[in-house]
Amino acid sequence: MHKIENHDDGLYYFKHNPENQIFILEKGDSILIRLNTLEFDESLVFSGDGSEKNNFLIDLFLQNEIEREQLRRTDFRFPPSYFKKKQDSLLNLKLITYEKLVKRNNLSDLSKKLTQASLIFDYYTRHELYFNRRYEMGGLNATRNLPTSFFSYRNKINFNDDDLKILYSYHRFLNYYFTNTSLSNYANKLSKYNDQVGGTLYKLDLIDSMIKHPFIKNNLLRRFTTNFLLDSKNDFESNKILKHYLSISSNKKSQIELKKLARFISELRPNKIIPNQELITSKGETVKLSSLFKKPITALYFWSMESKDHYVRAHKKTARLSTIYPTIDFIAINTDNEQTKNWLKTIKRHQYNLDYEYEFKYPKCSSEELVIHYRNKVILVDQEGKIINPNTDLFASLFEKQLMQYTQLASLEN
Repeated sequence: MHKIENHDDGLYYFKHNPENQIFILEKGDSILIRLNTLEFDESLVFSGDGSEKNNFLIDLFLQNEIEREQLRRTDFRFPPSYFKKKQDSLLNLKLITYEKLVKRNNLSDLSKKLTQASLIFDYYTRHELYFNRRYEMGGLNATRNLPTSFFSYRNKINFNDDDLKILYSYHRFLNYYFTNTSLSNYANKLSKYNDQVGGTLYKLDLIDSMIKHPFIKNNLLRRFTTNFLLDSKNDFESNKILKHYLSISSNKKSQIELKKLARFISELRPNKIIPNQELITSKGETVKLSSLFKKPITALYFWSMESKDHYVRAHKKTARLSTIYPTIDFIAINTDNEQTKNWLKTIKRHQYNLDYEYEFKYPKCSSEELVIHYRNKVILVDQEGKIINPNTDLFASLFEKQLMQYTQLASLEN
């Protein structure tokens, strides 16, 4: 139990890595949170004073997850009119549930606003996603037949809403809104936007001009700049975007982080020598990363005990690939902080090959230097530690084709 003194009414969130969830907290609330940490969202239930509005949020969250799966499978292929009709129908059903919540409970104006916004902004986001998927399939031409009324909600958006600043659906909407608006508009603007980085420059300028709220603005600027840096293939483009970001961001901490990120990405370009991290073996010995490169190609993949589904799938896949590609070593590196005992128990319980299991000695520093920003990342290096590919995806359809190509090239060189 914990009593919170002098808090502000509004949205908060709690974490159990890698999961987290938002909830509404107002003066007078006395909330019991019950959950199974293995299932998390699916098991989460609130009780006590203030529980009804939060159970509404979690039920809505789970329902939206189910509906988003349907969106991915079929709904994005529907004509605009049919798509909008279906989403309007789903929204009306949720608004009926919302009205029942309001009638049954004496909700404050703030709670009414937050619960309603959580369903409204998910509805808006689906329209933005529809545009985005059509653009991915056929470029701007595939989006031109969308009627103006399809985006009529855009005129009602408050882009500086302090109450919604950590609401998931609000942030998802803003991400897709600025992405889509830049896709639609930047090509028609000044020549400075009509180059390879033009879309991102336009996006950053659009955020800078439309959003005044420092938290919301800096979060969006940071996210889009980070995504660009992670995908960028050369330092010239990275530096151009980074310089522009630094000129309009007011968050000093994020500025320092992104400058570091750009520097580390630059050190991981193909043909550079991979930074020589210190690792701990299953026997408790400290070794250098460079000592592991014994075959023409080494694939380094990364995992955490916080995500069991991922590390089980990753080990299963690399075990299969190692039989297909005997000239490649697949090295698993655990990224958890101070988890040596649990790490050892885990790899022994699953009977993983201990000769290919390591953990970072300095997890935070090593994860930063190797730019481990997503769990499927694989770094491919040659026998001299020279980087072949700094950022491929273990579960991407392209991954095995890349392995085949790199194996053939290594064979020719030998």
